[in-house]
Amino acid sequence: MAGAGYKLFNTGDVLTAAQVNTYLQEQVVMVFADATARTTALSGVLAEGMVSYLKDTDALEIYSGAAWVGYGSGDITGVTAGTGISGGGTSGTVTITNSMATDITAAGDIIVGTGSGTFDNLPIGTTGQVLTADTTVSPYKVKWATSSSGGMTLLSTTTTNTGSSYTISSLSTSYTNLYLQWEGLSCTSGASITLAFASGNASVGGVNQDGTAITVNAAALKLHADTQSSGNAISCTIYNYAASASKTVDVRYGGLSAGWRGGGYQGFHSYASAISEVTVAISTGSFSAGTLKIYGVK
Repeated sequence: MAGAGYKLFNTGDVLTAAQVNTYLQEQVVMVFADATARTTALSGVLAEGMVSYLKDTDALEIYSGAAWVGYGSGDITGVTAGTGISGGGTSGTVTITNSMATDITAAGDIIVGTGSGTFDNLPIGTTGQVLTADTTVSPYKVKWATSSSGGMTLLSTTTTNTGSSYTISSLSTSYTNLYLQWEGLSCTSGASITLAFASGNASVGGVNQDGTAITVNAAALKLHADTQSSGNAISCTIYNYAASASKTVDVRYGGLSAGWRGGGYQGFHSYASAISEVTVAISTGSFSAGTLKIYGVK
């Protein structure tokens, strides 16, 4: 029995059996305890478009003219996780997880391909390293490594606001040159500032910027003589500092006393081992301000 569509009934109308079957029975949601009860109740009166609700399965179904089918059901029967995704399911709440994200175990880690649609977590490198291609590394083919190209890396920062000496140790010896930059230096006026690598290794020789000779036969390299109370600045480059040989040195210094004055010299130091520690010291009095930064230079 096919449905006849929408019909408006008026107050007082008497419905015939045909009208009930045609209009009402096919345009309401009929509730049954289960499918068996539905079959019994609707025996002989099934019509396309009937809607029923089954209490035992909480299922809303429509009669297609041949069978009861799920209301609004589509053609998706399940969700299957693919590469980089986990989870899925065929019913109920379906959860999908990004496996790449869950593989990361620490800040800075990255995900790299390992071939044939697979991947793995590559832990973060150390400060100053760069990601480098290396086909000998399995399975990543990449690695974190110290840059072989030029550039500067800050190795140490020391605030020199008290005391008469500072020792900076555990400096990396994986660079070519060592560069010291001392800014905003304040200290006892007229004092000399020196740089030592190891006790008993003397600095020898050198030439001032004006061409005059300078001799520093002492256990430390003189960075700045006759300092001012404030406004001092020092820079020093130690070349080939990781070599087991004497090092050439380039020093520049300046101080503010009624105007800038400064100087510098080129020389060498006889310390014949790699430099991983330096000590800066003042001859008399103490430091009162300043920041000493040490860089490794490629």
